[in-house]
Amino acid sequence: MAFNPIQLRFIRFLGPEKAPTEFTFTPGLNVLWGSSDTGKTFLVEAIDFMLGAGDPLKDIPERNGYDRILLALTAGGRDYTIHRSINGGAFKRFDGLLQDVPDDPKAGKVLSAGHSSKNFNNLSNWLLQELGLDGKEILYNKTKGTLKSLGFRALAHLCIIIYPNITKTKSPLLSGQWLEATREYGVFRLLLTGVDDAAVTSDADQPDASPNVERPNTRPDVLAQMISDYEEELAKLTEHPDALEAEETAIEEELDALQASMKLMEGRLSTTSQQRKDVYERHSKLTARRNEITELQERFKLLDAQYTNDIKRLVAIEESGQFFVLRAPMACPLCGAQPEGQHHDAACDGNVTAVTQAAAAEIAKIKLLQTELRGTVIALTKELVEVVTERKALADEWQGYQQQIETALSPDFSSARKRHDQLIERRAAVRQAEEIYKRIKNFRRRLDEPAPAPPPEKPDEKEETADVDQYISKSVLRDFSKTVEKILNEWHFPDATDVYFDESKRDVVIGGRLRGSRGAGLCAITYSAFTLALFEYCRSRKMPHPGFVILDSPLIAYKEPKADDEGISGTDLKPRFYEHLEKFAGTDQIFIVDNTEPPPSFIEKAMHFTKNPAIQRFGLFPYLKKPEDTTPA
Repeated sequence: MAFNPIQLRFIRFLGPEKAPTEFTFTPGLNVLWGSSDTGKTFLVEAIDFMLGAGDPLKDIPERNGYDRILLALTAGGRDYTIHRSINGGAFKRFDGLLQDVPDDPKAGKVLSAGHSSKNFNNLSNWLLQELGLDGKEILYNKTKGTLKSLGFRALAHLCIIIYPNITKTKSPLLSGQWLEATREYGVFRLLLTGVDDAAVTSDADQPDASPNVERPNTRPDVLAQMISDYEEELAKLTEHPDALEAEETAIEEELDALQASMKLMEGRLSTTSQQRKDVYERHSKLTARRNEITELQERFKLLDAQYTNDIKRLVAIEESGQFFVLRAPMACPLCGAQPEGQHHDAACDGNVTAVTQAAAAEIAKIKLLQTELRGTVIALTKELVEVVTERKALADEWQGYQQQIETALSPDFSSARKRHDQLIERRAAVRQAEEIYKRIKNFRRRLDEPAPAPPPEKPDEKEETADVDQYISKSVLRDFSKTVEKILNEWHFPDATDVYFDESKRDVVIGGRLRGSRGAGLCAITYSAFTLALFEYCRSRKMPHPGFVILDSPLIAYKEPKADDEGISGTDLKPRFYEHLEKFAGTDQIFIVDNTEPPPSFIEKAMHFTKNPAIQRFGLFPYLKKPEDTTPA
């Protein structure tokens, strides 16, 4: 096993007519403080919501207009973005850190919101896989040895502590639902030891060996009415209740086949899309080459015209020179020398013969260049024809791939997805019908069975129950308790001595007093120490843990000091708390949310929700003007 922490990157709220609002997280200690009603606790609840919490988000005015949330995180060394409607439902997981959901509805992987040990396509199972805790079984009923698959929500309340839960007096291990107490202690045992309860053999199908609890008699007419009501409800769901189990099996088989088919179609679609992309890239290159050749042809046309003009000019010079050569002897038009004084064998600027010869040579040179240019133009024209022909062929090929995607694959895939959704809905209805049918059979059995005779009294005999023991080594509990004690002492918490774990209360005792016996402020501080100690115990021993801790209002004693908080607000606990956590966090994330201002050295590092529209940042969401805030123009 290993410590594979999850790191939060950002949470982003989006809406069709709203500017995105985002909160960013960094490695190490993150601090958020500010006034009440600025969205601090809503932010923590939103993170919990995006990690699978089933409770809907609070209805606050600021969330109006936002319809989806993105939570970006890093798990297993890879970046992911999780999308969920702000109203709940399933999730979509995308690779990378995205600022919005891709337009392609087929992008991403759909993950169910509820944990299931039969269908692994759910958020809980994926998160547990990243942590190395998937497939774990936890004891649910100690008497019968009933096991339940570990879900991520059983871990979430140990790392995401939302106000006012942080002030509660009961053990931080327990959610308050007594039916879950055994499983919640089993999760604590798993984190401390790395051992689950998969070795336990369930005795759930055997008669209950525990003493019978007398059940109150139910009137037959009441039972008959309940049976009638359930039968009406069952009739709406199915006409053949005895075939429900077979129908669910058939649905599961069809779902498996459909998912395999959808995966195959996705592969085909991906292949065709890649082929279309390759054709498009080749087509784009040919288009660029066509444009380049066209531009060169225009330039070469101008150059050819320039060559022609140069030749005409030089021909005129050549003809004029010959006129001067053939003329009768006369005074030189350049220097005025008389015929008898002219030296035709000497160099002279007016050497018409030389000029005529040079013009002839230049004409020959330009004609050669013009011939080569026209050869190049012919080659380019030939290449242009080939490029245009191949480009047209590629356009037809691209259109073929596009049509194949639109007319062949997409309808099949859409039909498969539609059928998949129908099967999911039908499976839910079948499971609901099965539950109702079980209740009907149970009520019928109770209606038919005679009233039980009172059991004979045997005061001297008492059958002993053989509950499954949730054993945690004393040395393990001692090491965990000492981790709590060390953290409290780092904070200068008063009387943080002789800390030990009380197995009956499932909580720590500090300085001779049970943790929950103190005031709300001290409960919040000691709750924080308990949570961080569990984090540190797992981290230091390379044991699985979510890898981050979020504490909402751990220092409430500084905001609302009470007599039973033993004057904690007058000590140096607060600065010591922040100084210790900054070193304690390292590169792992500790997120502190509080109303009180952090010590001066931490103010610049912290995010402040000011609740003042004139000072950034107002709150989680932008400031909403109230009607009385607006003035007519």
